[in-house]
Amino acid sequence: MASPAIEYPRTPDAATSMSGAELAIATLEAHGVDTVFGIPGVHTLALYDALGASSIRHILARHEQGAGFMADGYARASGRPGVAVIITGPGITNVATPVGEAYADSSPVFVLSSNVERAYVDRMRGSLHDLKDQLGLMAAVTQWNARAMTAQDVPEVVSEALRRVLRGRPRPVHVEVPLDVFDEQSRATVPPSKRDEGRILPDSTDLRVAADYLKSATKVVLYCGGGAVTANAGAHVLALAERLGAPIITSIMGKGSVPEDHPLVVGALWEPGNAVDALLREADCLVVFGSKLGVQATAHFQLPMPSTLVRVDVDAQELTLNAQPTLGILGDAALAAEGIASLLAGEDYQATGFGADAIASARRQARLGAFGADRQPYLDALRRAVPRDGILAFDMTMMSYAACGLFPVYEPRTFLFPSGYGTLGFALPAAIGAKVARPEQPVVCVCGDGGFQFTMEELATAIQHRVGVPIVIFNDSTYSAVKDEQARSRGGRFLGVDLVNPDYVQLARAYGIEGIRCETPEAMEGAIVEALGHDLPTIIDVPIAPWV
Repeated sequence: MASPAIEYPRTPDAATSMSGAELAIATLEAHGVDTVFGIPGVHTLALYDALGASSIRHILARHEQGAGFMADGYARASGRPGVAVIITGPGITNVATPVGEAYADSSPVFVLSSNVERAYVDRMRGSLHDLKDQLGLMAAVTQWNARAMTAQDVPEVVSEALRRVLRGRPRPVHVEVPLDVFDEQSRATVPPSKRDEGRILPDSTDLRVAADYLKSATKVVLYCGGGAVTANAGAHVLALAERLGAPIITSIMGKGSVPEDHPLVVGALWEPGNAVDALLREADCLVVFGSKLGVQATAHFQLPMPSTLVRVDVDAQELTLNAQPTLGILGDAALAAEGIASLLAGEDYQATGFGADAIASARRQARLGAFGADRQPYLDALRRAVPRDGILAFDMTMMSYAACGLFPVYEPRTFLFPSGYGTLGFALPAAIGAKVARPEQPVVCVCGDGGFQFTMEELATAIQHRVGVPIVIFNDSTYSAVKDEQARSRGGRFLGVDLVNPDYVQLARAYGIEGIRCETPEAMEGAIVEALGHDLPTIIDVPIAPWV
């Protein structure tokens, strides 16, 4: 059901004329957007004039890639659209990487961009910031993108983008407005919110069939992907697990969907041949909530598939992608889990299940053999330092890979990780975006020394806007993941992986903020706790032993 119209005092009526830029900002504001991330350019000056007269907060990034990651962090932490305002040409190519990450990880990012004047769009006539096919470029990393060719069109196109970005499976959208359209006047009106508020209802017959499968099964395993986080399905999945005596496995994107200190939750510890794998091989039914069961999550499709596979997803294409289900349920993960649990609650049957001891043993053994188990003291210190509801933005670095399995997460939207696209430089700007979205929550950035240098210019953004985020840099002066792969599969032929780094403590001082070097996990823990009380970022440089 569509939201009711929102009263907006600057919305034009038949007697009022507004520019295309004013109409774009008015539409964002009418749809509840309170923050945008971006960098002004000569092609967005009209847009910035309109922003300056609005209630929307503008966060000034230092690079369009940073603005995109900030929008993604905002979206992941809040579930609301993260908006980036971007110039044409180099702005678009710079933002395409974080938009690609948001697409791979199903994050609702909205990019509003300029283009050259209408007469020159896609024609490469020598305009500043020419790009031969801007919409085509963004089509590769968005679920939907469109161009508003007149000011009259702007409100409808922007409104449609805001509706689509959260419809079903959340994924990025892009709206492009030519330079002269931003300045063009129109008496168009801002439409009421068209955002789809209703969730996709699973078919009741499908839920009944699923309940019957579970009743006839001896040992059931539940699996939560990113869709379970998006749907906030955790409480209903736990109720189902408790009724069935079923362990819950999560993907990396599913971390936080259920609290990892619950006795039935195994977490993201599955690996081929480990104790969780053995548990899954005993199962005769697997229920998957919101996961594509992709190449990385299944180690090239080695995840054991029991005789009965039930998949729940809001994306119809995902229901049969990578694994053919016995039953596919199109619908919201929370509604499906709730519906199945309700059906089972009314049934008179005794579930066999796995038993609490077997699940605890599998989890314990898997942790002992998990990647990065020798670095557990750092992860334990990190967990102690950050409150249960604290948000952590992890970069693509070896300590993060260890954290994917070994760092316990308790609440949804508190574990941010660039899982699908795997982009270095995600953590710092994503942490900034998350803190802007949820200023009351503690937010910590965790990165490696190599990844930090991809977007370390966004330190200035955090300082300018007083975003108090501790930045933990696990520092071994190496692109360790690449070096590790060169050691394992390329005979130790190392090239291009050893780094010359700045002194990060001195870098902090150059910016006028706190910088500290921590030689032990305990020192790091204390530094994080102290930094969480500051309203400016703190660099915490943590030298660690080489991984290779």
